[in-house]
Amino acid sequence: MKEYDVVIIGGGASGLTAAISSARKGAKTAIMERLPRVGKKILVTGNGRCNFSNASLKRKNYHGTNPAFIGYVFSQFNGLQIQEFFEELGILYKEEEDGRIFPRCDQAGAILDVLRFECLRLHVEALCDREVSTISNEDGQFKIQFQNGEEFLSRKVILTAGGKASPQFGSNGSGFALAEKLGHKIIDPYPSLVQLKLEDEYLKHLKGIKVDARVSLYADESLIDAREGEVLFTEYGISGIPVLQLSRYVHHPEIRNKSMNLHVDLFPEIQFYDLKKQLIDRFQRLEYKSIEDSMIGLINKRMFLPTLALAGIDRTKLSSNLSGAEIEKLTHQLKDRKFVIKGTLSWRDAQITAGGVATEEIEDRTLESKIVPGLYFAGEVIDIHGDSGGFNLAWAWASGYVAGMHAASSILGKKKIKRRRISNVQSAFANATARQARNNHDKREE
Repeated sequence: MKEYDVVIIGGGASGLTAAISSARKGAKTAIMERLPRVGKKILVTGNGRCNFSNASLKRKNYHGTNPAFIGYVFSQFNGLQIQEFFEELGILYKEEEDGRIFPRCDQAGAILDVLRFECLRLHVEALCDREVSTISNEDGQFKIQFQNGEEFLSRKVILTAGGKASPQFGSNGSGFALAEKLGHKIIDPYPSLVQLKLEDEYLKHLKGIKVDARVSLYADESLIDAREGEVLFTEYGISGIPVLQLSRYVHHPEIRNKSMNLHVDLFPEIQFYDLKKQLIDRFQRLEYKSIEDSMIGLINKRMFLPTLALAGIDRTKLSSNLSGAEIEKLTHQLKDRKFVIKGTLSWRDAQITAGGVATEEIEDRTLESKIVPGLYFAGEVIDIHGDSGGFNLAWAWASGYVAGMHAASSILGKKKIKRRRISNVQSAFANATARQARNNHDKREE
């Protein structure tokens, strides 16, 4: 039966980084991946461009039962260190709108390639087409059993099997089942960063329209959150980054049973009464036109019918004949168009999983289980998820690196490990990381 120092279950973003971190410490490391190849999901991030981090990794951009859990992880492997990590591997990067960090070549494949090459250089074994059936722990050693009957032994195990989002790229929720069998509590997972399904008789008229708007989510008439940016109307409802950011609330346990509505403001840059005044001036200036014709150049043509119908205005009516009440109603439709939320699209369409292994059962400094010594967690399997914009990948890299570092370090004193030869740049980087972690730890203890 083959033995390893560290076995990583799941070959996604966090798993690959955990493997590199562990192997750089000198541990004999292996990745167990259920798909034929590691890192498949990385290839589709950022529409194939992979916004692999963000220039401003703030606590406010992370969610879960205890978002503060991210603090010590990022103190050991922060945003700058993530960028340096990839730069060291050969990735030139650039910063775009909202702090999103992309590889300069705009290819997600480049990110995956450099991770794979580094794993090869460090002699990390990638054992693919292997799905774990059980993990058991006896006398301080783990036995990993696979559905094909194979068995492996390992001193440490890092569970990075992801969540349930985008199962076509490898995540099927199996990590939650494995953690639960080992005694861990799972916060009910639900899809996040996913498109919203709407109930509206005019969706066919709106399908395909892109607009810059402010979208606000209400539950039982109470405002939950609002975001602004480009949105896309579809046959099922609505998409776009602002919508994806709001989607995490739809299945949230505290509000998922409430009546939810999405309010769309097509003119977020203009106050209600300023827009109303502009409309009055417009219709007076174009008094010889019908209301429908006078709206050309104001909003997308395919929005005329639903907007006027909901305002109760005959589209053939002359602009000069509009009443003050009608203009008031029209302004409401442009500034506060209300849609009923039916739900979200499926796990297949979700970018990320909310929920997961309860953080209260994981050491925040090392990511080691408080229940099963030697078991570590990283990435999406933990009850932490971020906003769109590189935050989730940043969490994957950071948590993976920290888990791998501590898993390998924890056995260095118990077993003499032959260290892999690494470059001076890598040595300096590793030393800088350790110094930064110690400094941050000292400040935290103070």
